[in-house]
Amino acid sequence: MPVFLDLTRISSRLLRGAPTGIDRVEYAYAEELVAKEKYGPVVPVITTPLATGAIPTDTMRAHLAKIEAGWLRDRASAADDPFYMELKDAIDRPADPRQSGARRLKRQNRRQVAAKSLQFPFRQIAGAPRLMRRSLAETRGKDRCYFHGSHTQLDKPDRFAWLAANAMPAVFLIHDAIPVDYPEFCSPGSAARHHARLETVSTRASLLIVNSSATEIAVTRYMQAQTWRVPPIEVVHLAVDRWFIGDGSPEPAAPERPYFVCVGTIEPRKNLNFLFNVWRGVVEALGPAAPKLVLVGRRGWENENIVDILERSTELGPHLVEVADLSDLGLSALLKGARALLAPSLVEGFSLPVAEALALGTPAIASDIIVHREIADERALLIDPIDGVAWVKAIVAMTAKESPLRSQWADRARGYQPMRWDVHVERAMAAIARLSGTGR
Repeated sequence: MPVFLDLTRISSRLLRGAPTGIDRVEYAYAEELVAKEKYGPVVPVITTPLATGAIPTDTMRAHLAKIEAGWLRDRASAADDPFYMELKDAIDRPADPRQSGARRLKRQNRRQVAAKSLQFPFRQIAGAPRLMRRSLAETRGKDRCYFHGSHTQLDKPDRFAWLAANAMPAVFLIHDAIPVDYPEFCSPGSAARHHARLETVSTRASLLIVNSSATEIAVTRYMQAQTWRVPPIEVVHLAVDRWFIGDGSPEPAAPERPYFVCVGTIEPRKNLNFLFNVWRGVVEALGPAAPKLVLVGRRGWENENIVDILERSTELGPHLVEVADLSDLGLSALLKGARALLAPSLVEGFSLPVAEALALGTPAIASDIIVHREIADERALLIDPIDGVAWVKAIVAMTAKESPLRSQWADRARGYQPMRWDVHVERAMAAIARLSGTGR
């Protein structure tokens, strides 16, 4: 069955030094359908403000190879990533009481970003509408579908009018309903944009794929509240990349000082102000022996109070390391050596870092919210996201070199069975095949 695979988002991701969670999802489908050609004919689709068009598959394969290199996915070990080695040194550096604010590491500079922006084959865009028309004509009368794995452009419904005009079944992967359910955690205008996205999907989708039962509940509830059509929904959990599944590959030495890791965009729903208050309790309890807290992620929105602490706190600054654009190889090595992953989020659609940590056998301390209960499968220590005393107690206990609590949850984590991306895509494609009755 020919698949018109929307890769609008991934087509611009050379501008990123490291992928976000949604980037990983779209890349996984691109890798399985375009690079590996595992599911038959595929038409890479991109949407621009002027038109929707198709990119030649050979061109897209070459672009995916550049993304692979840009994200350092072509390296064998985190030791091949100088940025990770710099981060390791920052963690091992003793806390300096004179330090104001966190130590901040960022891979890319403006010149590197500008150089990468020139690598996408923009000359192909001019011919994209013509190739799209030809691809639609060649597949007319055949079982075919359109697949969209990110939220990109969904708030602009006119850009999807071509689906109805061509009687094209459409499948969308929705990652969460957070902007409409919790607008206070998002940037201004996010709720209206996500409302429009979900309305587009309600109108156009032959099938919705969602990343968790929690997302299924939230999306269904919102659509019903709007009296919209609720399309058929298939739950397919997200997967972890190969670096988070033990393959015996060599790894560099982990930092020697104890540290904990929190992964994700720096934004309000990640509950970082709470975590900083917890860290004050940890520093008070352990003094100079307090572990480092490593924040991995780009700065997001509505985070002024968080940034103030990261940039100016003399109390917490010596114990904080902030890093953006860390490669998956680097993140894998970082998580392997951590005392635990910390995920105090107030709400999530899935929470890939929890799955990644558990896949590595690293303990996870996470907020006791519905999606963490779903994906952790009783293998993470779940604590109320506002119970600061309990969080301090758990972190202090896991900091000890011979920590019974850490050993207990590391043993549980080692029984975690992560989803692989090829299996995730296979399950999604099986659901899509059922649309046409091919049973593939």
